[in-house]
Amino acid sequence: MTGNLRQGGAGLGAWDRGSLGRGKEVGLWEWVAPFAYGRWWMAFRARASRLVPSLLISMAGPQIWDSLPSELHKPVPWEGCSMALSLPECDVFVVVGEPSGDAYAAAVISELQRQYPDLRVAAAACEGVRAAGAEIDVDMSGYAVMGFVAVFKRLAEFRRLGRQVARIIRARRPRVVITVDYPGFNLRLLAHLQDLRQSGCVFCHVVAPQVWAWKPRRAKKVAQLVDQLCCFFPFEPPLFTRHGGAASFVGHPLVDQMPKPSAEANRAARQRLGIAADIDVLLMAPGSREHEVSSLLPLFDEAYAMVAHRLRGPRPILPLIAKAPALDHALYRRFSHHRLVEGGYREILACARAGMIASGTATLEAALAGVPHLIAYRGDTLSATIAKHVILTDHVGLPNIVHARRVCPEILQDQCTAIRLAAHLERMWRGPVHNATCTSLLATRDRLGSGGAISRIAALIAPHLKGAGDRRRDSTIGV
Repeated sequence: MTGNLRQGGAGLGAWDRGSLGRGKEVGLWEWVAPFAYGRWWMAFRARASRLVPSLLISMAGPQIWDSLPSELHKPVPWEGCSMALSLPECDVFVVVGEPSGDAYAAAVISELQRQYPDLRVAAAACEGVRAAGAEIDVDMSGYAVMGFVAVFKRLAEFRRLGRQVARIIRARRPRVVITVDYPGFNLRLLAHLQDLRQSGCVFCHVVAPQVWAWKPRRAKKVAQLVDQLCCFFPFEPPLFTRHGGAASFVGHPLVDQMPKPSAEANRAARQRLGIAADIDVLLMAPGSREHEVSSLLPLFDEAYAMVAHRLRGPRPILPLIAKAPALDHALYRRFSHHRLVEGGYREILACARAGMIASGTATLEAALAGVPHLIAYRGDTLSATIAKHVILTDHVGLPNIVHARRVCPEILQDQCTAIRLAAHLERMWRGPVHNATCTSLLATRDRLGSGGAISRIAALIAPHLKGAGDRRRDSTIGV
């Protein structure tokens, strides 16, 4: 088995390019290095070589290996690789690592199960996919991280996770592997499962990597890795089809999921939340990750406190904090003077006058709801420095990217202070700017195409599932 792995038979070796010195075989370099560089080099390499290569690859691309010492190129099998997994086969295996992607995946699974009632679905995912009827082999709820430093701190953990998911997929022997967003993890996973495509397994990736924003050279690699790429923005497919990939614009699922703003929706949301009609609602949405809430919510609270007395007119203002369901209440304990709403983000949007929102999918939801908002983000300094050198777009917020202009203010990194947030909030709260922003945001729906994105994704996958549910239910495979 070890020999096969070293030749790439199981496709797991490259996950451990940096994990040297753990195999039983000892090459010439292991004997020469102590004399050539001294014992300190061996101690340094034992630690750094497990982390540095993966970080370099993620930042600079696979070609970085050409500049590393040749001994780092050797794939070494990971511990326990000779163990066998005994798992029932499935028709579809889903991999998703973030709440927004989990919601998309759950909707796709539900649509496929409507067409194939006996469909067997397994997943490495979160609670939404579980609720849709999938068997969860790996709970991914705690793996939604963002930023170079945050990923680097957990790099070894992500590599172990990748090996675990790869083993499970091989044991499950699915007809289709659906990966949703989460490109740093999912695309590397697919790269090391390419041998499964030779046996007829189809790879479908939902949410195209943002090659238009950074590292455009990834487009060619992505086109080679997947059999079907589902793009949410109309300008994305040509970026991949020019490299021979199968990429389709399916529309954005949020167009269907977000109701059009209306007086009826406003009244219904206020009734469910217990908010009187003569109260103006200010939304505070500091994100779905722990570090986002920790860094942004104090700024949102301070910014509102600075201008609250100037914003109040004849109508009182009620700030509502949108709590991410997966996060601990302790993160929000300091802000008990504001009302906390868990799992009701879209209801708040239906009745909000304006908002302060962490950059991400939540800003696009606010745009579809026609709610003027500030797009805020504050990550670690190193991540911000790296981002300045790799991001190619003029805008960060999704509404601004969709409109190709600055519709909503972006207050990011060092510029993201309570004073700046307060100034922008006061300006946006006023009539002229508020009304102009509302008008622009209401055009977002038209720019994202017609509805039916989930149905289109399912239609691209369905032809590969004919006869689903008929295969034998148990298999044992050594990996």
